[in-house]
Amino acid sequence: MKKHQPFLFSLIVVLCLFNGIAKAQQKGLLWQITGKGITQPTYLFGTIHLFDTTLYKLPEAVMSKLRQTKQAYFELDFGKINAAEMMSYVFVKDSTQQLNKLLDTAALTKLNQIAKTTPAMQAMGNMLYKLKPIFLTTFLLNNGKAVTIDAEMYKRAKELKDSVGGLETVAEQMQAIDVLTIPQQAQMMQEFLKTYTSADDMIKKLTNIYVKQDIDHMLDKMNNDMPMDASFNEALLIKRNVIMAKPHGKTNR
Repeated sequence: MKKHQPFLFSLIVVLCLFNGIAKAQQKGLLWQITGKGITQPTYLFGTIHLFDTTLYKLPEAVMSKLRQTKQAYFELDFGKINAAEMMSYVFVKDSTQQLNKLLDTAALTKLNQIAKTTPAMQAMGNMLYKLKPIFLTTFLLNNGKAVTIDAEMYKRAKELKDSVGGLETVAEQMQAIDVLTIPQQAQMMQEFLKTYTSADDMIKKLTNIYVKQDIDHMLDKMNNDMPMDASFNEALLIKRNVIMAKPHGKTNR
């Protein structure tokens, strides 16, 4: 649920909230939540952060439910994101941990070849090597046609005059990412580059996996090209969901 979330592994973080009910239904990304104290229509929708608008459209059923609600919560409140704060987390500060120092020859050669064909990466010049590897996926998945479901839903919620909010802060999200060391991120990026073909191919693959709504296997299939370290999975998915599951109605998030 965010356009400002430039990394692959958060693609379906919200889906982890389904763990308790996924056994009851193997497919489906839109869930109604009922229980004690819930008096208004309440829904949970699992999103993918990047999808190709030529391959997938937001279902009308989801938009219909959004129209029934008065509040919409995303991972972050996009209207309150401080760009300078976000950027402070994106680059490595230790020159010995730049990508050109950590990637093997084959991975670095492939990255440089990709950069030559990608205007955004070309514009970065040597700053590209200072990116934390996990943020590099923003450029590797940028085909000019991909948008985020989160951003689309946020825009619709604002148009409906809904109250919007975020379930976590930028700092909380970035701290979860930083659990994985830069060398570990570089190793994962190395594996990702081995099977990388093009942004078009990767976005198409991710979109096709998502639309099948196969919750039990979605995470595994999406992370086949860039497997998650166990500690990273714990920090990025499990612990974050504990934080996001807490009541946020009266917070300043």
